Amino acid sequence: MQAPDDGIIPVGVINADALARMTAREAMAPRSNQPINADTGSPDWFTALQERRHGRHGLWIPRHLEFSRHARERVLCLGNCLGTDWVHYAMHGAHVTVAAESEWLELIRQNFVWRGLAADTMSVRGPSLHLLDESVDVVAANWLDDDEAPLKWSNEVARILKPGGKILALVRARWNIHEVTRLRWWRPKGYWTRSNLAKLLPDFEEVRVRQRQLRRGEVPSMLRFIPLPVMERLAGNVLVLKAFKPLTATIPMRQAA
Repeated sequence: MQAPDDGIIPVGVINADALARMTAREAMAPRSNQPINADTGSPDWFTALQERRHGRHGLWIPRHLEFSRHARERVLCLGNCLGTDWVHYAMHGAHVTVAAESEWLELIRQNFVWRGLAADTMSVRGPSLHLLDESVDVVAANWLDDDEAPLKWSNEVARILKPGGKILALVRARWNIHEVTRLRWWRPKGYWTRSNLAKLLPDFEEVRVRQRQLRRGEVPSMLRFIPLPVMERLAGNVLVLKAFKPLTATIPMRQAA
C-alpha cells in the first residue's frame, strides 16, 4: 500500500456531513466539540483522533476490545469507521482483515499506511463475507452506525469464527443517558438493550454485555453526585458484547448460517 504523493488522502467520495458524523463518532465526542485542526487523512489528523478516542473518556476501549491479546491470530475488523481501533490489533501482531463499505476503506487503509502497518481489506455492502467457514479467530465489530447490523451479521459471524473464537462488538445502547433523561420509554429503532443483545447469538457461550462511554457533561446536574463510573455502567452510550463460539456447536452453527 502506498500513500498519496501529497500526503493527504482524497475524500471527495465521502459526503462532508457523513465524514463529520463519522469523525465525531470516532473521537467519541459530540459534533459540537472542538474540530480537529489538521488535514483530513494526514498523520496529525489520525493522531488527534486516536488521542480523543482512547483518551480520558475512552480508557475502557483497549481493555474491552483486547488489542494486546490476539498476536498471531486472524482478526476480522467489521464495520464502517476510520480504523482507529483496528490499527492497534496490527500493532500487537494480529493478522488483520478490515471489512467495511468501500467509501471508508481508503481512509482506513491510510490509517494503517502512516503507521507502517499492513491489513487486508474487503468492501462489503450486504451481510455476506467472502471468507471460509471457521477461518477467523476474532471478530471485532463496530456497529454504532448501522441500526440493523447485529441482526444482519450474526449468522456470518457464527459461520466464519473458528470453534472457540470470539466476537467483540460495539453497539448503541437503548438505555443511554439521553434516552433515560428524556423519559423516552419506547425503544428507538437500532438501539439495543443488554438482554436482547445477549440473545443475538443464542448458541454462543460466556456471553457478556457491558455498558460504557459517558462524559460528565452529558450527566444532568441533579445526578452528578453519582460517581461517573457508576453512571457509565447504568446509562452509558455504548454496549460492549463479548461472546465465544463453543467448541461443541460447530456443525449446527454452520448449518444455521
